[in-house]
Order: sequence, then structure tokens, then C-alpha cells
Amino acid sequence: MEFRRASDRLNFFFDPHSWVLLVDTPPDGSLDSHLQVLRTACKHWGSKLEFPFQFDAQAFENTQEAHEFWLQKLPGLRLLHYRKQDIIISDLFDGYDPQRANLLLRRKLLLDENAWAHLIHFGGPQNTIVCTFQTKPEPRELREAIAHYHNNHVRSAIQQSEMVSHPIASPFGSQHGLTELSNPSAQLILEANHASSVTRIMRTLRHELDRIHVSHYHRTITFVDMGVVAYLSPQCFALYCMYLDVVDGMTNLNRDAHKHIAIDHYRRIAGRMDADDLSPIENCFNIRDDKPLRDAVSKIKREIVSKVGSADWAKPYLIAGRNGQNKRIAISRDLVTYTD
Repeated sequence: MEFRRASDRLNFFFDPHSWVLLVDTPPDGSLDSHLQVLRTACKHWGSKLEFPFQFDAQAFENTQEAHEFWLQKLPGLRLLHYRKQDIIISDLFDGYDPQRANLLLRRKLLLDENAWAHLIHFGGPQNTIVCTFQTKPEPRELREAIAHYHNNHVRSAIQQSEMVSHPIASPFGSQHGLTELSNPSAQLILEANHASSVTRIMRTLRHELDRIHVSHYHRTITFVDMGVVAYLSPQCFALYCMYLDVVDGMTNLNRDAHKHIAIDHYRRIAGRMDADDLSPIENCFNIRDDKPLRDAVSKIKREIVSKVGSADWAKPYLIAGRNGQNKRIAISRDLVTYTD
């Protein structure tokens, strides 16, 4: 069996040191033994199988507990009227299509859509590994693949497992198999859904923009109606504020003209001991080296997407633009407020 590097496009989607099996799951239960063996093998090595999802229909019933759970995992729903929230939550389970979810993830990672399955380990930045099965294997072969990976990558696997911070499980999530379902993973249930009500409401939701509140003191971006908060490092926060100030944005080549804005923000939020060390922010304006800027923008994206729950919903709040053209934050500044 051969593991190879895979795209890191879904690192924000799944936790570090987690496994995903991209496979069509037939309704007849013929893959139950494969999935059970795989879940047991992952647990043996201190990790978990995050996909295919394993949950029961009661998690989507119109109860107060279900309502609160899904609003937490899909914060964008808070932008909707409460009656529409009830509709979309109650229709989530009936409309969820595992085959469609499998296909969406394969396309996102540019993996062979005709292979029987892809077994993927998410090990953090620049450490996504995939093993492809062209034909259906025996269940034990999946267990052996997990063991093979850990026996040959044990040091990095241990280091990554130590870095994972697991959320406190809610009683509702534990009861219905949703203990560690991330916000982005919950979003996949929406995107891989064919219920007409979900499709219609999602189309409306993409046009609804939330207000954001920017706090220099806490280095946070609060999505007011969603009730979620993004936390940024001093470097990332200063860059984000600079792009908010420069409404039309800037190209990477002319960013030096706006360097003073970023430095002003950095000095406002850096501690007294760090205020004189401007290298973290100045490195982002080295025209000969774009990597510090790209890394900072990528960190901002990961944090906002992880809190908002969807790359689509996050687009208006991200620093984005085509190559060679202005990079900017699209949200109307009428929706932005500040505090020191």
C-alpha cells in the first residue's frame, strides 16, 4: 500500500490527526464491517474517523436541544428568521446525500472519482496523506493501512496528536454521535443536501451579510448576528485592519505604500515589550519575499472560515483577489464597527 501527499485544501475542514474515507456508502449496509474495522483501528492509534459521518435521525428533530446544537455548528443560520431555521434543521437529515458529500470532497481534493475509495490522514499544515484503493479491499486491509501509516510516521503522528485540542463534548452531541462535528463539517451536510427547502434557503442565505465588530484590545472580529468570534495574532490582526482601512484594496506589488497603516495598527495592539520589534509585520512587506504575507492571509482565512462554518459564507470577509489585481475585503464598511 502506498501513501502519498495530498492537497491541503481541507485542512480547515477536519481536525489534525484525523482520518477520512471517501467512499460511496450504499444504503444496504454492505460497508458496515469496513467502517467498523476502520473506526476501531483509528481509535487504537489515538485518532478518529471523521467521515463518513455517523449520526442518528433524532439529532435533526425539531427539539430545543437540536435547534441550539445546529445553530452553534452552523452559525450562519442565525441570520435567518426562526421559522426558516426550524425548516432547514428539520430537513437536514432527510436531504443529506452521503454519495454527494463523497463526490464534493473528492473534487475538492482533486482525487480520482472512479477509484473505490481514498483513505486520507489529515496531519496538519503540509501533512495531508492519501492511500487510494482502486478496488474494494477486505476490511483487514483498511486496518493494515492505518497501522502501516502510524508505524512509518509515528513521530509526526505523535507530535500532531499532542497539538490537537478537543472541544468539550455537549450532552446532545455525545448522545447522537456528533461529539466532535466541526463547523465546516456540519456545513458539508448542507452543501451535500438535495432537500428543496434547504437548497432554497441556502441560496437566500448566501446573500445575507452579517455585521462585524473589530476590537483592537482583544484582537478579535466578532460576527454580531452569528454570535461567533475570530481571534487573530497581532501580525494577522494588523494586516486585516489595514485591508479594512484601504477599501479598494491593493496589489501585492504596491502594498508597501500602505505599510504605515499596518504598523500603526500593530503598535496599537502589541504589548509594550513587543512594540519596538516590528519584524513580524514588516516581513509582510518585503517585495522580494511574499511568503510571510501569504502565510498571514492564509491564517486569517482559516480562522474566519472555521468560525463562520463555510468558505462560501466567509468570502465577503476574507482578503481576496485575482493574481496581479487588487486584494481586498469585500464587505461594505457600513457593516463594520470598531473599539480600541
